[in-house]
Amino acid sequence: MAGIEESVDAGFSESQLELRAAVRDVLAKECPPALVRDAVTDPDRWRSLWSRVADLGWTELALFDDTVGCGVVELIAVLEEVGAAAAPLPLLSSAGLAAGVLQAAGPGAQHWQEALAEGAVGALGVGVAGPRWLGPAVTCSGNRVIGTVLGVADADRADLLVLLVTGDDGASVAAVVRPGLGVVPSPATEVDPTRPVAHLTVDAPAEAVLPVPVPAALAVPLTAAAAELVGLATRVLEVAVEHARTREQFDRPIGSFQGIKHRLADCYVAIERARSLTYGAAMALTDGSASVEERWRAALLAKAAAGDAATETARAGVQVHGALGMTWEHDMHLYLRRAWQSSALLGDSRSLYREAAAMSVRPAGAAR
Repeated sequence: MAGIEESVDAGFSESQLELRAAVRDVLAKECPPALVRDAVTDPDRWRSLWSRVADLGWTELALFDDTVGCGVVELIAVLEEVGAAAAPLPLLSSAGLAAGVLQAAGPGAQHWQEALAEGAVGALGVGVAGPRWLGPAVTCSGNRVIGTVLGVADADRADLLVLLVTGDDGASVAAVVRPGLGVVPSPATEVDPTRPVAHLTVDAPAEAVLPVPVPAALAVPLTAAAAELVGLATRVLEVAVEHARTREQFDRPIGSFQGIKHRLADCYVAIERARSLTYGAAMALTDGSASVEERWRAALLAKAAAGDAATETARAGVQVHGALGMTWEHDMHLYLRRAWQSSALLGDSRSLYREAAAMSVRPAGAAR
């Protein structure tokens, strides 16, 4: 057992812990709940915070360069804290989703990753109508992208769009498209205005077309989305537990009542399961010996578990606060909005679990 413990490093390094603590401190100062609340009604409230984030170098996570401390694990650590603050930032969309696909496309995408690292905002378009599932939503003929992609987070803020499309040969490719002429956004139903969502109708030339298979392209984005949800759920549980400790009924803290105590304990278990799966997925992404299938399955399970943990914990948080949790004046609805919307990003938990289960019976290397 001692040998096994010494050979497995599943935690953050000292420098990564310092990074996470620094991010937490900055967000506590620069992104209090009052700012998040302002962002619900002010569509430009995020801009000053984004400028600050870029100055601090957080956008350099889009490079996925371990040699300068911008690897996958650092991305996971930062996004956990961004989720805990429910920050109205496009950091997940830019460094986690768009850059995650570009990173899987290889050296040909370096120019675009550098643009994101310098502070350009990226957004990822992937998904088809009907069941929320992962796959190319538009086609690319020659160098022209044509089609409609649904539910693109932060599309209205993006300086460049990374769209997962079907190429002439039927294989999936990542197309880089600039917003503007030939890209028509339309409003989408959203519950979290701090992360706006739009449908995009596209008939525009691509500035780059980069071959990349779906599992390789989306393993990093799924893991990044899971990390933000884990951070969100963790913060909601902290708020709910503190309220349960201090709110009294019948001269007793409500946290002593079995119904509340057991509900919060279930949330804790769900969060820790999601956290373990997310860290495991991050480890797989940094393990050169892990196969594409192993990384894909780990990412699917992480995002599915994190989505469930965040939505269930947010519901429990509202219920523990009772009538207070249903009011606009309380901050709980800010977390609930983010949990609901982000849990469906890149596929809901049911579809992700279904794909992970299908991998168990699909021959290794078989097409999806």
